[in-house]
Amino acid sequence: MKDVNLYNQGKGALAQLARLYQRGSYRVIRDPEGIISLWAIEGNERGPFSVSFADRGRISGNIEDMSPEFVRAFIEYVRKNGVRV
Repeated sequence: MKDVNLYNQGKGALAQLARLYQRGSYRVIRDPEGIISLWAIEGNERGPFSVSFADRGRISGNIEDMSPEFVRAFIEYVRKNGVRV
């Protein structure tokens, strides 16, 4: 069973990111050490904000498809980068 509160916090972090980056396509990647990074996808700078998530070879456009560990790391990434969740 998924932690509804955790995933709601993840959605909140995603909403904050969308407010910060209003245009462009991005991929949120969690490396094998658990570190999150945000990559802009070239060629989509002028399009509306969109994001996909990548973790252990799995890619999804929905944060609810990601593991709890990924969501926790994503929330922490957004907090550390000055975006309030």
